[in-house]
Amino acid sequence: MSHSPRPKGLFAIPLFIFGFVSLFLGLAIEALGLLAHPTLVLRESLEAGGFVFLSKMGMPDFGGIMITAFSCFGVVAAVLATPSRGCRLVLGFSSLIVTLGLFPTFAVWGVFWKPLGMAVAVCWAWFSSFIYAFFHEMPCEQKSDVNGTSLS
Repeated sequence: MSHSPRPKGLFAIPLFIFGFVSLFLGLAIEALGLLAHPTLVLRESLEAGGFVFLSKMGMPDFGGIMITAFSCFGVVAAVLATPSRGCRLVLGFSSLIVTLGLFPTFAVWGVFWKPLGMAVAVCWAWFSSFIYAFFHEMPCEQKSDVNGTSLS
C-alpha cells in the first residue's frame, strides 16, 4: 500500500479566498435577513431581562463588516499558519467563543451586537481553512534543517 504525500499548500491565495468567501457569506445572510427572527428573539429576551439597548451594531453596518472581516481573515491566517490539527481545532472553538463573547460585552455598553451573521462567517472561515490545511502540507509543517533549507 503506497502512501501518496499531501500536496504542498499555499498561504496567501487561500487566505484571500477563504477570508472573502466567509465575509460575503456572513454579509449575505445578514442582508437577506435569514437570521432576523433568531436575532429578534435574542434581543427581546435580553430586553425582558433588564438590558436597555440604545443602539445596534453588526453587519451590514460598516463597523460590523470591518470587525467581521478582521475576524474572518485572522482565523484563516491563524489556521493556515498553525502546524497541528489539534491546535487548529482549538483555534476554531476559541474564535467562536470570542465571537460570541462580543455580544455580552457590547450589551453592557447598551449596544445590541448582532452576533449570528458574524458567527456563521467565522465558523465558515475556520471550517474551510481547516479542511484546506488538513489535505495540504502547509509551509509551517514542512521539515527543514538547521539552516532553514527545506528537507521535503
